[in-house]
Amino acid sequence: MKSKSLFYEPMTAFTDLILFFLAVYFALDFHTLYLDQQMNTHWHWTFAFWMIGIGALLGAISHGIGHHFSPMVKKIIWKMTVLSIGISCYFVLSASFSHVFPNSTVRWLKWIPLILLVIYCATIIKDDRFSIVILFYLPTMIFVLLMMMYSQFVLGFSGSGWISLGMLIGFLAAGVQMSGYDLHKHFNHNDLYHVIQMAGIYCIHKGTVLIRDFGTN
Repeated sequence: MKSKSLFYEPMTAFTDLILFFLAVYFALDFHTLYLDQQMNTHWHWTFAFWMIGIGALLGAISHGIGHHFSPMVKKIIWKMTVLSIGISCYFVLSASFSHVFPNSTVRWLKWIPLILLVIYCATIIKDDRFSIVILFYLPTMIFVLLMMMYSQFVLGFSGSGWISLGMLIGFLAAGVQMSGYDLHKHFNHNDLYHVIQMAGIYCIHKGTVLIRDFGTN
């Protein structure tokens, strides 16, 4: 009987690991910025990127050595991965609220992403199909993109433009992944998705360090 190779998809696991380290580096940078400036938006972006990093790490484990795991362990890793996506959306939405709206408005707006997150988590625990993830992720990111465009063109924050660009690159990355387009037999659509996503989170990082909470100088 032929034994299983140590790594199932080594390039996909490798690009996932790079994405993990990049997200963690940016999260630590946001945390330093938060400690210095005490901006709620930076606090939320810190945890959003931690969740992106955790999702990438779980992806690296799954694509790298996941074929050695039992079906139950594989299912747990998958649920943790899709839960991390939902939690990251919660923090991105909360970060955007702190940037675009005054604190008096954020006090009641903050319950919206929390309620959505509870509904999402309860749904994912029962049904973890990726289509459920898309139903939550896509509308949330489109709404955040619209808020960032409002911030750029109405509020005049240049950093919001970088975040908008990063999100558009993220949509492009998702489109490439869903298309199944492979550059090479050793560099598939998932690998290309990760590389494009790296460019996206770089732009978001570049923009986030420039934005501030609403009404602060």
